[in-house]
Amino acid sequence: MSQATTLTLLPQTPFNNVSTVIGNKQPAAAYYLGNKFLQTLTWTVAEATATIAIQATLAENPIDTDWFTVYTIPAVTLTESNYENIQGNFVWLRAVVTGFSVGTIQNVKVSY
Repeated sequence: MSQATTLTLLPQTPFNNVSTVIGNKQPAAAYYLGNKFLQTLTWTVAEATATIAIQATLAENPIDTDWFTVYTIPAVTLTESNYENIQGNFVWLRAVVTGFSVGTIQNVKVSY
């Protein structure tokens, strides 16, 4: 099955002396497609030092304590484009960047 929906979890974000960035929540596969559980994350970073956590929730109207980490892109200084498939019957996804100290996160996206 081809990926029909692509959403941006984090748009282009250059380092600007803020070490933590939280992207907007985006609907996960189960939000629209019921019991669908496969999502593909893609990310592109340019000489960035940061940890990027992909967080999910099962709540329709999440509060801060409803979010949990389902995948982590490690903190290293790198230029990279990569992807990872994650499985889970999630309602919402978001990207949370911590330890951001240099570079640019070009984007973090999810497709399903």
